[in-house]
Order: sequence, then C-alpha cells, then structure tokens
Amino acid sequence: MKNLLKSIAMLSLSMTLFNCNNDQEPLPGGGALAGEQAYGSANDRHSALVGGGIVSHLPTQANAWRLTQTLTVPYEKGFNLLSPYAITAAGAGDISWGSYGCYSALKPVKVAFHNLGIVEIHTITPASLAALPFTQGAIANAPAGSAFWTNYMPAKTIIACKTPAGKYYLIEVLGDDPLKVNIYHSVRVLVQ
Repeated sequence: MKNLLKSIAMLSLSMTLFNCNNDQEPLPGGGALAGEQAYGSANDRHSALVGGGIVSHLPTQANAWRLTQTLTVPYEKGFNLLSPYAITAAGAGDISWGSYGCYSALKPVKVAFHNLGIVEIHTITPASLAALPFTQGAIANAPAGSAFWTNYMPAKTIIACKTPAGKYYLIEVLGDDPLKVNIYHSVRVLVQ
C-alpha cells in the first residue's frame, strides 16, 4: 500500500511538471502574459531600446503571430479577419465558406490567399510572406473519403491572407465539418 501511494504521488508530480508549461501553445489575445509574448523578456526589450526605432524581428523564442480569434463558420457564410470577427453573409465578409463545384471551398472576397500547407506557425514571418504569390483562387476541401478530389485544406493547414493594404493574417484550419478556424495577427513591436 505504501508503494502504491508513492507511485501515485510520483505520477501526479510527473504529470504536473510535464504538462503545465508548453511554450508553443498560442496564448489568448489578452491577459497577463500577452504583453510578455509580444515584447519578449526584459533583456530583449533593453536590446530593442538600445537600437531604437521599430524592432523588425522578435526574439527567436517568441512567435511573430498572436492568436486573436477562433471561429466556427456555418456553410454558405463568410467571416471577417478583424474585430468584431463577425460571421457574415457569404459574399460580405473577408472570406467565404461554401460550395465550389462538387466540393466546399474557402473563397477570398476582400483578401488574397496563399496556401502554406501544414507548417508550424512559429516558422512563418511576415517578411517571408512578402515574397510569396497571393491569388484570388479558392482553396478546395474535398468531400470526406473522396478518392477523386484532393483536400487542399486538411486540419492544421495554414493559409496566409493578404489585404489590399498589404497586411498579412494567418488562418489555421482546425476542422471542416463545420468549418472551424483560428485567426492569427502579426505581432509588431514598436519602441519609442
């Protein structure tokens, strides 16, 4: 019995230590840690102050993107990439979700797309997106179990969006029935 209690205590301690801190998980848009995520550590801020001006890159351990919203989009509807992140009529938002021939697709309305595929968000920088070709083409989602059509947006696909003003946003596809996406905005650090 004594060994069993020791084993349970060690297992609980191990689970707590291994699962309580994952630096790769996205943080919500607000909260106490949002400032630290955007600005890095005190040493990073000091280095930025010494250089002056706009910091063009974040520290390597920081992410250039901040999760701002998770949306579930009904079929034949659209959504916006900026607050209030409204679900809209199909052609009224920034992006539309609905039928495209024989299958469903994300269709750009006010933005252009580049399908990055399944990549880690922390490896993408806004500067790296500037060299990519963006199009107004739809990104198709094949029907489940289809042997004929390719699914160009499986779960974990990252889609870069570019506005006419030249701003970049990322969409992470979480699921397609119903469509569920994470919207990421770039983190820009201004030092005065």
